Amino acid sequence: MTHRILSRLMLAALGCALALPVAAEMIGTVATNEPTMTGTPPGAAARNLVIGTGVVQDETIASSATGRGQLLFLDQTTLSLAPSTVIVLDRFVYDPATGGGEMGLQLTKGALRFIGGTLSEDQAATVTTPTATIGIRGSSALVIYFNGETIAIFLAGERLCITSGGRQVCTSRKGGVLTEDGYIGRVNPAFLAGILRILDGVPQGGSGAAPGTGVNDPNPADRGPVSTSGEEFDPDIFDDDFTFNDLFEYFPGSDTNCGDCGD
Repeated sequence: MTHRILSRLMLAALGCALALPVAAEMIGTVATNEPTMTGTPPGAAARNLVIGTGVVQDETIASSATGRGQLLFLDQTTLSLAPSTVIVLDRFVYDPATGGGEMGLQLTKGALRFIGGTLSEDQAATVTTPTATIGIRGSSALVIYFNGETIAIFLAGERLCITSGGRQVCTSRKGGVLTEDGYIGRVNPAFLAGILRILDGVPQGGSGAAPGTGVNDPNPADRGPVSTSGEEFDPDIFDDDFTFNDLFEYFPGSDTNCGDCGD
């Protein structure tokens, strides 16, 4: 009799253990948070994120309508989230001994800035939206998903690509803008400064290191001045001045003035 009772208790305990989420390995931490960001790990309830909180693979991170924050990953990749942004940390595999691994995430709403760490030096990190996949290799970039459209802005580094509808287009042009339609021009500096104000909460002039735009910097000496594929040059296609002023209406309370952005 006692044996049967103990067996039932053990089975009940095992069932409860199996129902709990398996402890996940931390892949990064919250570096900044202003004022509200939440994280929902797989199989767990949503939690408020504070500076120093660890994040895990497959966790959903969401910023409030007036919130923004920054995540620092084990390979030193940095993600900055704008207000009203939702991402999912799909894949993060990193071997610190070799520097190898991979990184991928989803952007389902809002805007982020990606500053690459060790993982994206040799292999592109990916940001997937509902309409496109962005590949970021050895670079920093802005990725925006707004009103059903994906916008990627190359800030600095090696190469930025967008794949949509089976077609891939890449650029190494600092300030180059990619959408599902391909390369559409160079970002308006005032528009870019407005986006960075939304992300950082303070004006950005383009001269900073990690948060800098890189738009006014010369291209590296080891490649031509203009490239939309990473291989061929076509300087005549860089006359456009990209703006998307309706985007600022998406971020309530951003206090963004983009009077110089144009139409």
